[in-house]
Amino acid sequence: MDQLNKELKEIEESEDLGNQEDKEQKKPATASAPYQIFKRQRKLDSQIQRNYHKAVSYLVKAAGGKNKVVSGASRAIGRAGVSIAGGFISAISDIVKNGLTDWLGRRGVTSLEGRSCQDVLDLIRDYIEEDVAGLDNTAANEALEYVLDELGQRAGDDLNSFEELMNSLLASGEIKNIIDKFFGMYIYSHLSQDFKEKLEYEKGTKVANETMNEIKELILDDIKRSLGGRNASSIDWNTSEGEAFIQAEFDRILYIMTGDED
Repeated sequence: MDQLNKELKEIEESEDLGNQEDKEQKKPATASAPYQIFKRQRKLDSQIQRNYHKAVSYLVKAAGGKNKVVSGASRAIGRAGVSIAGGFISAISDIVKNGLTDWLGRRGVTSLEGRSCQDVLDLIRDYIEEDVAGLDNTAANEALEYVLDELGQRAGDDLNSFEELMNSLLASGEIKNIIDKFFGMYIYSHLSQDFKEKLEYEKGTKVANETMNEIKELILDDIKRSLGGRNASSIDWNTSEGEAFIQAEFDRILYIMTGDED
């Protein structure tokens, strides 16, 4: 925890620097002011980014190292994430292959009458959550909630649209972006659990929320701008090929989020 506290302190100092410089900006505006503000924000973002990379790197090392985390062998980080990501993608693949009615019917739901897309997403969540105790399970469930909420917004209320969306995600390979966001939010949740309580104690709820939101946006932006990874449009998700793809993407996301610090 000493190393985590060190990284947290550096993030706090970055935020304090930004707040101090914000006060100094109350001087009369000049033609160069917008550029100076942009330059200062880039510097502040870069400081927070470096510190969150170090914090993620420490979390991974403390959990047994990247190989153990990626394989799901670590109960501290990785196990619930890999398991729930795999269950989520497998459910989508099964729905696409056999139809939503069949998928739900095999789980005791015999009628879709009166049900919305959100109802179906809630059912999917219930069926794929794993009984893994501890903080890792909390992080995995929060990441799952994030991607399910995003899918719910895209699907709307029409169940026909829901099935069309699932088909489109797999056929286009866009499912890889969903996997990447899941793992990004999964690691963010671990950071939040370690940092937010201390931030609230030392800086107050408002600053804690602002700092964690800043880190979340940087994580998602890092992932969005990253290139690489195997095309996902032809993966058989119900075989070991699907499991290997998910683990490889998790490895790639950790590489991005640690700043290549193993």
